[in-house]
Amino acid sequence: MALVAYPLLYVLVSLFLSSGMAVAQGHRGDVTVAVMNEKVIALPAGGSGMEESLGLNETVIVTEARGQTAFAQTSNRLLGFSSELRRWTDVQLDSGEQVGRHHVLPRLILAQSDRRIYGFQEGRGHWTTEPLGIRETVKQLHGRGHVAVAITSERAMAFSSYTGGIFSIPWSPDEKMLSVEDSHDACMVRTTTRLLVFRSQSTEWMEVK
Repeated sequence: MALVAYPLLYVLVSLFLSSGMAVAQGHRGDVTVAVMNEKVIALPAGGSGMEESLGLNETVIVTEARGQTAFAQTSNRLLGFSSELRRWTDVQLDSGEQVGRHHVLPRLILAQSDRRIYGFQEGRGHWTTEPLGIRETVKQLHGRGHVAVAITSERAMAFSSYTGGIFSIPWSPDEKMLSVEDSHDACMVRTTTRLLVFRSQSTEWMEVK
């Protein structure tokens, strides 16, 4: 990864306005992500840009930025950017692996493919993965603050910007998910038989019957 000179930020913005360069923009003062000249470039507020070069025949499918976190999905991998650490971190996709939903929050990323759940901690610049079962399918992704949740056909999986792991709780026989409610530091899943809560600094689900 190479460092881009600070004045290039203004050049990139000018090029975007004049040539339609692909850019994902968060709120004012947040990180911005741009794609140009075979590179993905993160532009944190108040600093120089950091670039990640694309490989041969690698193409960018989607980018998004929110808060201190930037995300890019390419044909070969997922990229997460940490403004705190000022670096890109990637995780390789398997051949033929199909990425579906992604959910970018100011301090984390949750994404899903047909084979795995992916979580990215902005504070550590680190990806965590959890394989899906053979017939397991992802139904929904939720999250608003420091916690995000993946709802699948077999379980609920929580990922926190603090604890970093992916923590699962399986559905019991005939149990059905009714709703998911998000706060800044917790997610609450209501089912036909119980109430499940995961807090941002926890490593396990709390069950209320």
